[in-house]
Amino acid sequence: QKERGMVKHNNQIHNVHFHKDWARFTKTWFNQPMRKKRRVEARQAKAAKSFPRPTENLRPIVRCPTRRYNLKLRNGKGFTFEELKQAGLTAKFARTIGITVDHRRVNKSVESLNMNVDRLKKYLSKLVLLPKKENHPKKGIVNDATAEQVAQAKSIGQNTDKVIMPIEKAALREKNAPITKEMKEEKIFFKIRKDKTNAKYNGRRIARADEESK
Repeated sequence: QKERGMVKHNNQIHNVHFHKDWARFTKTWFNQPMRKKRRVEARQAKAAKSFPRPTENLRPIVRCPTRRYNLKLRNGKGFTFEELKQAGLTAKFARTIGITVDHRRVNKSVESLNMNVDRLKKYLSKLVLLPKKENHPKKGIVNDATAEQVAQAKSIGQNTDKVIMPIEKAALREKNAPITKEMKEEKIFFKIRKDKTNAKYNGRRIARADEESK
């Protein structure tokens, strides 16, 4: 049998460190199953404590900060005083019916104001406010639920969703459409080039037309 000699070519000599204390730098996660069980039990305890109220409160829709992320919508901390006022609510009463309030946030556009006011009105239309005394509903900013509404709410059960009224995401991608005869006959490249030229010389043409009109 042929004996093995040195390695061929001018390669790097192996210098592997097998004697390091590798166990010190190894992270284990043996408590994962019990952590999962503990989280489930915590959620169940929270739901039982707040029954029959929902486990979470209603939050507004806000835009993410900076130009990079301001196209994205997310849930904010709480509704502004102006949004609550236009929805016909007070801050003190709103906190008692599962609506978060943020005294620091300010509306900087009519769009965001109207969006959150509509959100509040939609929430109030679905809200079932249980009377303190059974079969004795009272009238107020939000009227107490009738016996029929209470019975209907009990049949539905408690709302344990992570987010109350989640944000509806619009479909950004368009669906495939069949190619028509008009699409095939249309010369897109020439059309784009013509539009580009018109956009470039539009200002000069308007200025020339103004001079000729004088």
